[in-house]
Amino acid sequence: MISQTILAVLSGSVIGFLLGATGGGGSLIAIPLLVYVVGIPVQHATAMSLVVVGYSAVFGAWQQSRHGKVKGLLALVFSSTGAVGAWLGAQGHRLVADDVILLMFGCLLVAISGWILQLHLLRTNQSIDLECAQHFSWNCAVKAMTIGFGVGLLTGFFGIGGGFVIVPALMFVLGFPMGMAVGTSFLIIALTSVGGIVGHLDLNHIDIQLTCIVILGSLLGMIVGAHVAKKMKERTLQQSFAILVGLTGFFMIIDNGLRLFR
Repeated sequence: MISQTILAVLSGSVIGFLLGATGGGGSLIAIPLLVYVVGIPVQHATAMSLVVVGYSAVFGAWQQSRHGKVKGLLALVFSSTGAVGAWLGAQGHRLVADDVILLMFGCLLVAISGWILQLHLLRTNQSIDLECAQHFSWNCAVKAMTIGFGVGLLTGFFGIGGGFVIVPALMFVLGFPMGMAVGTSFLIIALTSVGGIVGHLDLNHIDIQLTCIVILGSLLGMIVGAHVAKKMKERTLQQSFAILVGLTGFFMIIDNGLRLFR
């Protein structure tokens, strides 16, 4: 039998690879991998996922900042409400049974899969207002804080980074170029995750050693993912990721649906 350590490294590598390639998508796969592959209880996996994704996002933000692709002020404003929402989401998480959380998560993945497949249509058909990317006004700050709070709720409740919402929001609502949106999303994910981690700490014991192993795999995966993202067409990467997310979601719906109705 493959040891839990090896499974943790492999799972972390997949999380990091997707995080590096998509700017946040790795968090969507983190919970399924930690629960079904590594064998961690749901509530512990949620807290661990936030630590792994948050730490990996710090690394990603550092990498992107060297190329001038991180807007620090926007990230701080966005995550100011995001961290609060993440803490509230963590409080709500403890009120729901594990099987119900996983079933809801599966439904979320299927919905996100369909949404991601439609993003290329938005990019070709929608006229994007570049005002916020060029001049970060008070109106832009209000938009960022509103979206940030909603992303934070998802972050705390499901243990995800929220990059699948943050990147499109930065592009289509605030008018950021793709590269700048991905780079800034890393810093937002890292800052927002703090609120969720704090919300889960008083309830969950985090296995520090296992978490470090997953983080190590994640950092290695991020390097590879960022490299692959430069080589692949954005649309191909997007569609492949959407299919992976959708299949994972269907599996979780079937598995946990049978558990609940058995």
